[in-house]
Amino acid sequence: MSDANLVGGSQRDREQILKLHADYIDANSRFDWQKLEPIWSEAPEALFFNLNGHTYRGRDHWFGLWKFYGQNVASSYWTPFDIGGVVSNDLAVVWCHRRTRRRWTGTAPPPKDIHYGGEEFVTRSTMVFRKEAGEWRVVHTHFSEASSGERPGGV
Repeated sequence: MSDANLVGGSQRDREQILKLHADYIDANSRFDWQKLEPIWSEAPEALFFNLNGHTYRGRDHWFGLWKFYGQNVASSYWTPFDIGGVVSNDLAVVWCHRRTRRRWTGTAPPPKDIHYGGEEFVTRSTMVFRKEAGEWRVVHTHFSEASSGERPGGV
């Protein structure tokens, strides 16, 4: 992640945030919710927007999603690129694109067909980190599919 462009904050904060971001990316490839425990905030106001279009309130709600996906999806590493962000004393935002493949393995059809056929696709990721008791934790995420089509208005 040496190509990451985080602006502001201390070198130590930027390193810690990028390490947590990398740990998340690793855990996401296997839906390893236990590895996510020290990354996701326990705060009741933590709110996560998933690629599936649903909102998850609190980390336990998200852990339930990953337990479901872990039983029904074979995923690959979500390779991040175009990593950027801003860091202040106790709040940071990291954004990137992620390239991956995944396949639905469940017996029932997927709840929403968003690239479960094994083809490569790109998503966008925004993660908000907050310092809690001196440690960085994720309090919000927003994941969405990236478009490969022409931009409206040719912009």
